[in-house]
Amino acid sequence: MDFFPRFLPEDAGVGRPGLEARLHAVTNTEPPHEWDRTLTDAGFTVDARRAFEIRLTASRAGPALGRYAQVCLTKLRSHAGDALEADDLAALDALLDETHPLGIVRRVDLSVRTTRTTWIARRP
Repeated sequence: MDFFPRFLPEDAGVGRPGLEARLHAVTNTEPPHEWDRTLTDAGFTVDARRAFEIRLTASRAGPALGRYAQVCLTKLRSHAGDALEADDLAALDALLDETHPLGIVRRVDLSVRTTRTTWIARRP
């Protein structure tokens, strides 16, 4: 995984636009994803590397998308602590509230956006 998936539109209708980008920034959701050196250090020769962009809309993903987004964003919320401003935390809490009219599990405008990178390596 090149970075933690994103789900919300830029303006989620709760709080200021860009909430999810700020959440990702304070929780550092971009893990290191360079495996070339690790693979060569382990004795492999890297033959290929390919990134796959994932863009999955709610209409294609079905109802499970809301639950997936809620689980992922709840996890990020637990790591955000005091790093997010109070208004952003309040907006995120509203989005995670299943009873809120704009809550994540009720939304039809969610999508999964991320990339995955795959390496093909062989032992010489």
